[in-house]
Amino acid sequence: MGRVDSMPLTLLSYPSLDPLILEPAPDPRNQTNLFGAGQWISEQWKGATREVLEDLRSKRSWRPIFYFLSTCWVAFLAFSISMLAISSYGTSLQQSDTSACKPDGNFSPYANTYNAWGSSGFFQITLAFGSLSFTSAKVIDICWDMIVGRAGQAALAFFSWNVFSDYVTTSMDVSPITYQTFWVIFLHKEPTLFSVIRLTRDFVSYRRLNSIVAMVFMIATIIFALVFPTLASAMTGYTPVNKAFVQNENGNLVPFSDFQVVAYIIHDGSRVNLTNDAYITRVFYRYNMDPVVWKGDDEMEYYGCSGVERCRQLDAVSKYTSSFGFYGNNNTASTWENTTIPTPTLNISAYYIPPGELFGNNWIDPQTKQKPFNDISRITYLSSNKTYPLSYVEENGACQPVLNEYQWGFSFTQLFIVLILMFIWTIGISIMWLAAHLKLPLRDHPEVPQGWKAVILLAQAIDKELPDADIDAHALKDRQVKHEIQKHLRGGSIRFDAYLTQNESKSIESLRNHILEQTHRNRWWWMFLIVATAPITLAAMFGLYVSPGGVFLLSVFGCAVLGVLLALAIGSTTRSKLFVTSFWVLAGLVVFIGVCASGVLNKYRHIR
Repeated sequence: MGRVDSMPLTLLSYPSLDPLILEPAPDPRNQTNLFGAGQWISEQWKGATREVLEDLRSKRSWRPIFYFLSTCWVAFLAFSISMLAISSYGTSLQQSDTSACKPDGNFSPYANTYNAWGSSGFFQITLAFGSLSFTSAKVIDICWDMIVGRAGQAALAFFSWNVFSDYVTTSMDVSPITYQTFWVIFLHKEPTLFSVIRLTRDFVSYRRLNSIVAMVFMIATIIFALVFPTLASAMTGYTPVNKAFVQNENGNLVPFSDFQVVAYIIHDGSRVNLTNDAYITRVFYRYNMDPVVWKGDDEMEYYGCSGVERCRQLDAVSKYTSSFGFYGNNNTASTWENTTIPTPTLNISAYYIPPGELFGNNWIDPQTKQKPFNDISRITYLSSNKTYPLSYVEENGACQPVLNEYQWGFSFTQLFIVLILMFIWTIGISIMWLAAHLKLPLRDHPEVPQGWKAVILLAQAIDKELPDADIDAHALKDRQVKHEIQKHLRGGSIRFDAYLTQNESKSIESLRNHILEQTHRNRWWWMFLIVATAPITLAAMFGLYVSPGGVFLLSVFGCAVLGVLLALAIGSTTRSKLFVTSFWVLAGLVVFIGVCASGVLNKYRHIR
C-alpha cells in the first residue's frame, strides 16, 4: 500500500446555492427614486397642513368663511322651502303614503288626497317623525324651545342690530336721527315692544332715514325677532302615534293593515288547484303598511311583486286575462302558467283595476261595450275571507292612538311660513349689510360707534342741543325733559360730523373688479364645481336616493362641492385648496360607507 499523502487529491464540484439564498443587489437608482418620492410626498403633506393652518389663523380667512356659511344658510332655506312646496303636492307628509291615518288624525283609505294647506292642520302636528316615549318627546320639545327658540331669537337680534347700526351710520351722513332712535339702535339692541313703538313713532312723526323700505324692514325685523320664540314653539310639538282600524260586521275593530285590496276573483279556481271564488289580492312592498289606494297612479309603484306567492298569482291572472279575457266566455283551450286548460276559459272577474301593469282597467266588455273595472268606487277589501266595499271602509274606519307611543314634529303650514319669513329676513339683512359696507368706514373712525362710544356721542349731542333750546334738564323731571325734547327739538337730532370714506359707485366698481379677478384666477376650481354638481342633479332627477349608486353620488360629490366652496373661501394656495377639498371627499366616502353598512338602504328599497 502506498502512502496516503501520496494519493492524488480530488475535489468534488457542487452547484452554488448562493443565488437561492441571497437577493440580487438592488439598483441604487431605484432606491434613490423611491426615497425621493417619499420625501416629496412628506414635504407636500407638511407644506399643505402648514398652509391650511396659516389660512385658518389669518384674519383674512374668516370673512370668506362667513360668506361661505351665509351662502350655505341661504341654500339651506331655499332647499327646505322647495322640498316643503314639492311635498305639499305629493304624499311625503308623515306616513300618508303608507298609513290611512292622515297627518291631521283623520282616516282615509286614499293615500294622495291629503291637503297639506288645509286649515284643519294649521295648529296640528302634520309633519311628525319617530316612535318615542312621552319622556323622550317632551325632552326634545323643551330642548327645541330653549335652543332654537331662545338662541334663535338671540342670533336674530345679534345679526340684525349689528347691521342696523352699520346702515343707520351711513344714513346719518345724510339725515340725522332722534335720540331715542339712536338709543334703540346703538345702545338698547333688544327686540322689545317699546323698541317697536319708539322707532315707529320717531320714523313717522319726527325724523326718518333716507330709505322708507329700510325703516319698514327694521320695524318688521324687530317684530319678527320679538315673536320668534313663540313661533318656534307653536310650530312644533308631539302627538300620539295613530293606527288605523276598521269595525267589521261583528262590531270588532280590526287593524286596517290586516285588510287586503282585491284585484281579481277566479270563480272556478278548482280547475287550477285553487279554491272556487278564490280572491287574488294586491301585494304591498311593505308588510306593515295600510292598504291605501292611489288615485290616478300606477299601483306597481307602490305594490311590488317579487318572491311572494300572491305576487305570482297576481301576475299569472293578469297575463291570463290579457290573453283570454274575463268571465270565461271563450270556448277555447287556454294556458295557465304553462298548463293547458280545456274549454272553456277560466271564469275570472275583477273589482277595480288601476291603470298600470295589471290588466283590466281598459278592458271593454264585448256585451255591454263598457269598461267595468276602471271605476275606483268599486274598490273592495278582503278581511277574514269576507269582502268589504270601499264605502263601508270609509264609513267605519277610524284612527286610534297607540298607547305610550308618540311622534315629534312640526305643523307643516307654520313651518313653511317661518321658513319664508327667515328667507325674507336673510335676503333683506344681506342687502342692508352690503349697502352699508359699500360706504363704510367713516373718516377718522375705526369702527361704527358702540357701547361707551355711543354713550359719549349721545351725551355730546344732548349737551349741545338742550342749552340752545333753553331746556334746563336739571330743573325738570324726566317726563318733562322728554316732552320738551319732543316739542322743541322734534325728538332731538344726532349725526356724525365725519364723512364716509368711500363712494358707493366706486365701491361697486371695485367689488365687481375683485369678483372678476377672483373668478378668473380660480376658473379651474369653478369648472370642477360645475362638473361636480352634475351627478348630484342626475341623482335628484332620477330619484336615486335609496340605491348605492345614488347615495355614492350624493355623499361623495355633495361633500366635494362643499369642500371646493370652503377651499375657495379660505385657501390662499393651491396645496391648501387641494387639502381642504380632499378632506371633504374623504368625509363623503366615510358617509357613503356608513350608510351602506347601516342597512338603511334595504329598509326603503322596494320589492320588485
